[in-house]
Order: sequence, then structure tokens, then C-alpha cells
Amino acid sequence: MNDKLEQNPARPEGEGGEEMLNRMNSSHKPLRDWGLSLLEWKPGLRILDIGCGGGATIADMLELSRDSFVDGVDYAEKSVEMSRKMNEKHLGKRCRIVQGDVQALPYEDETFDLITAVETVYFWPDMVNALKEVHRVTKEGGIFAILSEACEPGDHSWGEIQEHMTIYRPQELIEMLEKAGFHDVKAYRGEGEYLTVTGKK
Repeated sequence: MNDKLEQNPARPEGEGGEEMLNRMNSSHKPLRDWGLSLLEWKPGLRILDIGCGGGATIADMLELSRDSFVDGVDYAEKSVEMSRKMNEKHLGKRCRIVQGDVQALPYEDETFDLITAVETVYFWPDMVNALKEVHRVTKEGGIFAILSEACEPGDHSWGEIQEHMTIYRPQELIEMLEKAGFHDVKAYRGEGEYLTVTGKK
């Protein structure tokens, strides 16, 4: 496995992928702190983190919602492994992490009060179908939140990473969420190009 493939943020593999996931857990913390602060937190939520990566978002949400249960799903085996390791003490009690694809989420209809996607929609190959899947597994009145560090297409000096990415403007995400069936869709801009977009079912 060469370094370029291991460093593919869409599907991290090997030692290089593990190193990248650890970096992302740390470097995405300011985005998570800001974006998650915009959401309403209460006890006992059923939560899903799509594209859970290294598991830091799951760990954050376990703290933010007392007595919650947080599921994580990622289609990269290395991400599932790292997320499970980071949240090991909660596995089987308040947390479950599985390998799966956003295009066919392995959950029943109307399962989750809150669904998050942190730094991951860039890599979804069919956004409209994926968003319809997210809508399907969201409870009536539930919230879906997208958190991104980039919302203006162009040169972000991320080099080869951009080969795997599509960067969406706020209005594009708003329109796609509405097309998928979400309403009360709102976009929040933070520092730099930080973006959080939320929609309600």
C-alpha cells in the first residue's frame, strides 16, 4: 500500500491512514467545538455520526448528551477500528460503531434524534441519494447537521486531497437538503470557511 493511498481521507488505510485519523481528531476539534455548540443538547438522545473517522466526534457527543446512545458508521475499516478504540469504554453500553455506506445506511427508518456528518460530505459520491438515506433514518422532528471546514470551491492548498473531494457552497447544501425532504434548513458561517448546515425532518 503506497503512502498516497493510505493518506486518502475518503478511505484511510494502513499506518499512514491511522496517523491521518489521529491528526484529524485533533485538527478538527475547533470545527467540532463551534459546530456542535450550535445544536440543542438534552439527555437521552439517539445519535448517529456518519463518516465517524477517528471517533472524536462520537466522544464529544457522548459527553454533550447525558444518557445518550451514539452510533457511528464509516465505510473505511481503519476508521471503524480507530473509532472503536477511542470509544472502547462505551462500546456496547452507550455506543456502537459499524462499517457501512451512507448510500445504504444499516438502520431502520426513523431511528435517530440527531445525525451528524463532520468533514465527510465532500466524499459522498451521490449527495442527493445519500441525503435521502439520512432523511429516512431521522426521526420526525429530528435534526441533521453537516459540519465542514471549507465551503468555497477553489485552491485550499490541500494538494492531492482535493482529488477525492467536492466542496459545496452553503446554498448548494441548503438546496440539496430541501430536495431530500428536510425543512427549516439553516446555514451558519464561522471563522474562515467554517460552515454548519442543519435541517429538520
